[in-house]
Amino acid sequence: MPPEQQPSLPAQPGGQPHWTQYAIIVLLAVCAVGLWNRTERLIPTATAQDGRAGARGVYAFTGPLDQNTAGLFMMDVDQGTLWVYALEPEGGTRRLQLVAARTWVYDRYLQDFNCAAPDFREVQKLVAKQRNQDRDATPGSSTDRGSD
Repeated sequence: MPPEQQPSLPAQPGGQPHWTQYAIIVLLAVCAVGLWNRTERLIPTATAQDGRAGARGVYAFTGPLDQNTAGLFMMDVDQGTLWVYALEPEGGTRRLQLVAARTWVYDRYLQDFNCAAPDFREVQKLVAKQRNQDRDATPGSSTDRGSD
């Protein structure tokens, strides 16, 4: 089709754009502002969490507990608790059973509990030893300067 016969948007007399072009521009601007602001009134979010650091709420995820048992793990970030359910096959049906639950609120205050070697004291000594070796091997360290 020759260029002079290609269809185009109708223009108002005097070469002005048609009102539909203005409507499209306004709608695109509204969409851009809505995406930019992410306001719930214009565009409701369809995500499970809002993406902010330190997200809150209850999270659920699955995983195996053993070879034949599936587990449902749930974590309440607000209350600092974790609980685990086992989905156990029993006859022809499956049964959901609470297997474990605990709070971790006070766990962060522990320095060493039920841990395999090396414990944190041994790791502290190893890190201090390595830092001393690194500092001694660094050119211009206090041992290389001599007396002032």
